[in-house]
Amino acid sequence: MNEYLRQLKEKFGKVGSWALWDQDGRIENIIKDDNFISLLKPNIIFMGLNASRDLRDNFDWANFHYHKTINNISWRREHCSKLANVLLEKEFVCFRGAYMTDVIKTEYYSSSGELIKAIKKGYSIIDKNYKSLKQEMDLLSKISGSDKFIFICIGNASFDILSQLYKGTIHKIWHYSNYGLEDVKKRIREDLREIMPRLQNA
Repeated sequence: MNEYLRQLKEKFGKVGSWALWDQDGRIENIIKDDNFISLLKPNIIFMGLNASRDLRDNFDWANFHYHKTINNISWRREHCSKLANVLLEKEFVCFRGAYMTDVIKTEYYSSSGELIKAIKKGYSIIDKNYKSLKQEMDLLSKISGSDKFIFICIGNASFDILSQLYKGTIHKIWHYSNYGLEDVKKRIREDLREIMPRLQNA
């Protein structure tokens, strides 16, 4: 395994992942492939706000993928499956293998509104997570051999916070947790189509 990828896995494997899914929304079998690193695009980064549940007991790279819960919710009913289904369409193959992570890695809230309230009470949450985010980006830069990233924020909240931390172009797509299946996927497709020309010039 690439040394920097190994370091990324050790430090951020519980909170980061890759835009790669099998038909059941899992990544376990994909990462076992010897050619796994050839599938990765570490300079494209999908950025969520925070994980809605504690992922520390899950396998590495589980974030944004299906992992069985006590409620036994199917992958089809997981909100993230909307984004996964779009990214697995042939039209959007250029995004497949992108890195996926959250701006805030230390706080777990199922409601983004509750997290935003906590952040407004004190900037310490942002400060603490900025250091971690910078380490994560440094490793991704070493893996890709470039310090140029294409950030794609999932929803307004992650976009607003990342815009405070990084200067430069940051894109945004419709958040997959919004209600409605086909309408959400349609909005995500529209947003990705606007971003695609930027990939060609990156």
